[in-house]
Amino acid sequence: MAESKYDKFFFSDFKEPSNLSAVAGPQAYFRGSRQIPGANMNMGWQVFVEPIYLEKEPHTHDVDEYLIFLGGKLPDLFESFQAEIDFCIGEEQEEYLIDKPTIIFIPRGMVHCPLNFRKIDKPLLFHALLLSPRFTKTMGGKELSYDGPTTPGSGGPVVLDL
Repeated sequence: MAESKYDKFFFSDFKEPSNLSAVAGPQAYFRGSRQIPGANMNMGWQVFVEPIYLEKEPHTHDVDEYLIFLGGKLPDLFESFQAEIDFCIGEEQEEYLIDKPTIIFIPRGMVHCPLNFRKIDKPLLFHALLLSPRFTKTMGGKELSYDGPTTPGSGGPVVLDL
């Protein structure tokens, strides 16, 4: 089939292996401009099935971020939420308990985390949405970036030795 005018705006290769035992695999990640040039967001979809201390260190981003917590059973993503998640936000590390479906807005530059999925009774759907062409964070005075396990131009996920 000949390439169409808008093909560059479609991306279907966002399946990634899970590298965490607490995450049912596979997981889905959209890695922003690395996968669709010009895209200005990164987003992950993960189904957590057991407790995990996901982010232990506070960090910031230079763009806005949203963390979305939902139950993992269709069709009702609200009634199926049965988890307890500890989350800290702000310079003073104010603590919050997430025990119902929740969306957290984290303005650019705001310190956030730790993030501890301490109790999961039923699968939990977690989305992290970062409004940036690349995933970067500043932690301990260092800027870190991650483009995922897919190497540019490879056409698909690499096999990870987990």
